[in-house]
Amino acid sequence: MGHLEECKREVVKYSHLLYERGLVTAAGGNVSMRCGDTVIVTASGVSLRDTREDNLILCDQNGKLIVCPDGLKPSKETIFHLKIYQIRQDVDSVIHVHPAYSVGYSINDRKIPVLTASAKMKVIDVPVVDYANPGTEELASYVEQIVKEAPEDIHAMVLKAHGIIAYEKGMSQCFDTAELVEDTAHIAYVAEMLSKNN
Repeated sequence: MGHLEECKREVVKYSHLLYERGLVTAAGGNVSMRCGDTVIVTASGVSLRDTREDNLILCDQNGKLIVCPDGLKPSKETIFHLKIYQIRQDVDSVIHVHPAYSVGYSINDRKIPVLTASAKMKVIDVPVVDYANPGTEELASYVEQIVKEAPEDIHAMVLKAHGIIAYEKGMSQCFDTAELVEDTAHIAYVAEMLSKNN
């Protein structure tokens, strides 16, 4: 099996896991992986639970389509995936999902409190990106600015009222980062609720 086929299998595997873990619902969220000079991206309007190798889209690092099955188009957020790859040459995987606790903090104009030992070591900080409509150049430019300004040990951000972006070397690590960010937000929320009852 070629490297490109292995990358496709990784995208499908973790797309399904993201849905199963409740990090995204319905047809929300998107996943991409850079495989050499090719970027694999999930299709617009296709739920991550229904992602298959035959409905993935391939483009170059400038967004020019290489393979696009009939009736499909790339995720509208492909633009910020490509911005991340252009800035971070060490990154080959990007996940964008819409988990409740992380988004809830952003709606309330709050960063996710990084409270646990694991989060302090691995998450460190989760910058919040100003609101812009999904799929726009404006949103992509906000993401680009955060990635440029953030230290290299930062691998996630929250889009205000929208969702998490995780970006890492390796799809498994990228999934772990997205999952840990949401777990961090959940624990912070629980801790706050408990403290109010003391």
